[in-house]
Amino acid sequence: MLLYGAPAQIDCRDDIVHLDGSYGGTGAAPEIAKKNIAMPIEFAVPKVHNYLLSENIRDEVVLIASGGLRTADDIAKIIALGADGAVIGTSELVALGCTRCSNCERGRGCPFGLTTTDPFLSQLVTPEWGAGRIDNLYQSYAYRLRQILRMLGLTDVRALRGRKDLLRYLGQNGDGRSD
Repeated sequence: MLLYGAPAQIDCRDDIVHLDGSYGGTGAAPEIAKKNIAMPIEFAVPKVHNYLLSENIRDEVVLIASGGLRTADDIAKIIALGADGAVIGTSELVALGCTRCSNCERGRGCPFGLTTTDPFLSQLVTPEWGAGRIDNLYQSYAYRLRQILRMLGLTDVRALRGRKDLLRYLGQNGDGRSD
């Protein structure tokens, strides 16, 4: 399958499409993915969602989005734009203690043992501690997503998919004005 801009060419064997936005990525991502990918995820998802609808294959394809998604509100927004789910990367690293020092992006290695192959540094994060932190992150996401769904009068996150009518542009200042 080729997703170089949308509309995309969808091969009948594809059942999962993963779109990665242009401003996501961590130090573990390949350089080409961090520096050269084309469009923000908020523009890509609706284009692909609408294309799949126009081809009458939307329910046959799972559309996953990533790149710049950090919060439960980001997840709700991307689902309302048409995604079935979201991949979170940077927030998980921050939950584990990443300070975003960018050493991993400069090839120096992570001083906190998060994105390292150094045997000594990798012992700084125990699996039990890390699992607890990630569990807390996902519990908070679930709590906030349930709040958002309640405010929108929905009971299931699947009912949010493609509901762009529930989104409101807040403007650059976040105050609802279209400055």
